[in-house]
Amino acid sequence: MTGPVGVHPFSPEGRRRALRDMATSELDLLIIGGGITGAGIARDAALRGWQVALVEKEDFAFGTSSRSSKIVHGGVRYLEYGHFLLVRESARERRVVQSIAPHLVHRLDFLYPVFEPDSLVKIRGGLAVFDWLASAEGEDKHETLDPERVREQLPGLRDPLRGAVLYPEYITDDGRLTLENVQSAAQHGALVANHARAEALFRHSSVRVMGARVRDALDDTIYEVQARAVVNAGGPWAQHVLEDSGLPVPKQLRPSKGIHILLSADRLPLRGATFLKTSYGRRGLAMRRLDYVYVGTTDEEYTGSLDTPRASRAEVLDVLAMAQDSFPDAHLTIDDVLATWAGVRPLIAEDGKSTRDTSREDELWRTPPGLITIAGGKLTTYRRMAGRVVDALRDELGPPPQDEDWTADVPLPGAPGGDVAVFVADRARALSAAGVPEAAVARLCWLYGRQLDELLALGRADASWLAPLGEGVPAVRGEVKLAVETEMAHTLVDFMDRRSALLLFSPDFGLAGAEEAARIMGTILGWSEGRRNAEIAAYQQLAAEHAVPTE
Repeated sequence: MTGPVGVHPFSPEGRRRALRDMATSELDLLIIGGGITGAGIARDAALRGWQVALVEKEDFAFGTSSRSSKIVHGGVRYLEYGHFLLVRESARERRVVQSIAPHLVHRLDFLYPVFEPDSLVKIRGGLAVFDWLASAEGEDKHETLDPERVREQLPGLRDPLRGAVLYPEYITDDGRLTLENVQSAAQHGALVANHARAEALFRHSSVRVMGARVRDALDDTIYEVQARAVVNAGGPWAQHVLEDSGLPVPKQLRPSKGIHILLSADRLPLRGATFLKTSYGRRGLAMRRLDYVYVGTTDEEYTGSLDTPRASRAEVLDVLAMAQDSFPDAHLTIDDVLATWAGVRPLIAEDGKSTRDTSREDELWRTPPGLITIAGGKLTTYRRMAGRVVDALRDELGPPPQDEDWTADVPLPGAPGGDVAVFVADRARALSAAGVPEAAVARLCWLYGRQLDELLALGRADASWLAPLGEGVPAVRGEVKLAVETEMAHTLVDFMDRRSALLLFSPDFGLAGAEEAARIMGTILGWSEGRRNAEIAAYQQLAAEHAVPTE
């Protein structure tokens, strides 16, 4: 993926060129927001031949899109609220997302345990409806397990257990899934830039929205970006985008905070994932990811800073209590919690409903002329949300040059050709032969697809790029180089959190590798010693905020 004269569009120079080109090009579409929704819209619109630009005020997947439950799922629980259309769309989309990102969207057995006095027959009936909505066939259909088989999957699950229903869902890394959608958009002609804030929308004759003033947060340059239409895909910030430009808000957003806690799989050795239901009726989920299990979530109205949602101690104790009740023999304590994270759901307010009962369906607001705002929605259905935005854009722009949806047919950039399992096994052997530790090999093969070939090429040129990033950190030095030069990472947090997932899924937040990562980034980006130290300090602070809170 290269731009003019060999410049990678996600390199530092590629990003600068994208911003300059946005200000001088005749754009069809400007998208504000680099979460999964904006990324999906940019990809769809670029594939259809429109001239597209996307700007993100922080980093791709900075907000909700890197703090979800990290599952591409069918939404079984929405059946009880009667949201059958949402379930049908979600259940069918799972397979599509997995097909375009088979290296990053991993099948995971999901269990729905049933305890006395609940009816196993009733739950089986619900899953039969789910199978029908999902058009499930063969091994994708649900299966009923007796208590003994359930405990093989979920050791130590509480009693009185009647059995469970097992069915497939998918786990992913939400940050990298977002990144690869943005990369795919750029691959098909979109101009994209992170750390670029759309400060204000501007209008023609005070009526039609015609673009936005964009500030480069890295050097403070201001660009006037004009486009025939603008999409506000700000997620939880969508209302702020409108209000900051003095525009009306058709409906109020009602942000809801969800938190998760991270445990070692040694302490809670699940094989896959499970819904949880405590003896006192609290519900949640627990999911296995490599050597970790995470448990969540909460669903409470949130009024704090959208930029810095954090788990409170009370919330952590609430989720921990759910795990303790569900797995009493594990004897979990607060000391077993390795990390926490919190995300904000961009829900659309519904009178008389709690945030848990509020629909996860998305809506389009088409006012004023030239502007479309998309609100609500969820990770699994991002591609279909993008399609609905494109449909609405036809009214603003007319039909696109290539008026056909290719998003389910074009793989994401990291997807290898052929059998993914064979590809991954081959690269795992090559990494091991190069001396990469087992834990790092497992993590690399879980996160990356074709990027593994780029890492191996770096290692062949200089073996030090496959050396550990730090003692006990399951990462290699070359990841940092690739993140800066090909993935638009511009801060240490960009790399440690959203490119490598080391913030949440490595021992002690990957802090043992932070200094070396900052050194590599600083060398490439020209950081001063002061800037490098500031980056390390900022990451250390972020890590502390994702530890178990004291209050």
